[in-house]
Amino acid sequence: MSYIINLTVILDDIFRRTGGNVTENAAMKVIGTHIRSGRRDSIHQDIRSFVTETFSIRFAVPQKDLVLEKTIDLIRQYCASFV
Repeated sequence: MSYIINLTVILDDIFRRTGGNVTENAAMKVIGTHIRSGRRDSIHQDIRSFVTETFSIRFAVPQKDLVLEKTIDLIRQYCASFV
């Protein structure tokens, strides 16, 4: 879940900042900025909280796909273009 969200956020940042003219250097800068900004850690903390809160109190498999819903929610939260 965190890999999908972090990758989506990073790709969103790369394409927003480079206008589609992506270079290796630009991609590496965006990745470094993502890590230093603390967003990666925030995403991981949000996922840990979600898993703890959701699955520690549930004994049956939920009818809705809560993981998918949370993944979409976090992508919207951390990607500027999805806001």
